[in-house]
Amino acid sequence: MKEQRKLQLIKGVNQLLDKKSLLRVKQSAAITYLPGGSDRFFFRLIDKGSLIIMVTPTKKEVREYICIQKHLLKRGVGVPKIYAWDKDAKMVIMEDVGKESVYKIMNRNKGKKTTEQLYKTIIENLILLQVKGNTGIERCKPVYKRVFDYNVLRWESEYFRDAFLENQCGFSKQETKALENDFHKLALSLAHEPTFFMHRDLQSTNIFFKNGFVKFIDFQSAHRGLLMYDIASLLRDSYINLRRKMRESLLVYYHMLLQEYVDDYRSFRAFRRIYIVTAIQRNMQVLGAFSFLSKTKKKKWFLNAIPQGIEYLQEGLDEIGVYRDLRKFVNSSRVKECVKLIDSLKKK
Repeated sequence: MKEQRKLQLIKGVNQLLDKKSLLRVKQSAAITYLPGGSDRFFFRLIDKGSLIIMVTPTKKEVREYICIQKHLLKRGVGVPKIYAWDKDAKMVIMEDVGKESVYKIMNRNKGKKTTEQLYKTIIENLILLQVKGNTGIERCKPVYKRVFDYNVLRWESEYFRDAFLENQCGFSKQETKALENDFHKLALSLAHEPTFFMHRDLQSTNIFFKNGFVKFIDFQSAHRGLLMYDIASLLRDSYINLRRKMRESLLVYYHMLLQEYVDDYRSFRAFRRIYIVTAIQRNMQVLGAFSFLSKTKKKKWFLNAIPQGIEYLQEGLDEIGVYRDLRKFVNSSRVKECVKLIDSLKKK
């Protein structure tokens, strides 16, 4: 990080800390940029302790982030504490939840028992997020106004079409017109499910363990949406290759715990079918996002997760046995060649 930019950031942080009568940080503090997929900037600042600084493009994003954080914290959900914020400065100073993301933990330790217990703990906290987070949601306007409806579902599938199939794999718009009916049917099948608090990006890079407790980050895109989206994001996470048998066992565990809080989805068979369709939707969204971030935003590291995302998408489409046109595209030689090329780039 350039010295001038560093000093400007520390000056802004200290101005904000002064307003809250908090201890200033020294100009010698170490600052590390934390790369990600959004247009927000995150920095780790280490002085006597460690802080995370978030700088947003707009004032609105600061207001929304604070509103959602307060809503979740009040309900006992593990989220970073906020120490100071200023919408005019477009800055939030928050707790550093550490470096122990589920992504890092899983890449370090893949023992069966450790993995199973890790994910069960996350699932217990996820249900708290979804159910407790849903209480009083009408007072959390940023989330209440955002409903994961037919239009949002269609936006996600079209994102997959544009960014992955067309821009990444080279299909023409004329060719991808064949997907219109499948996209319509898929969105229609999910659009009217009961809504709860939905994180919307519950992947391993957004879940941390600090002092044994689960901490969720990147919740600013939360919606009111169907329960299955977050559990699908967790169990069919493009960053993690979870064994199929374990995923099934964890889904059963999630469904069992859910019965204590929710009257819907008593039938596991019916619940699982909706879950598979939702997983297809989620995997399409991720493939669209990672293609856009790697190709358009030049954040090449997102390419690494595309092969696993395709594998999960193929699995879901094979399981559900419908959406034939979508299956043809996903199983096509062009997609296979695209994934093969990405795999070869990963090895370089």
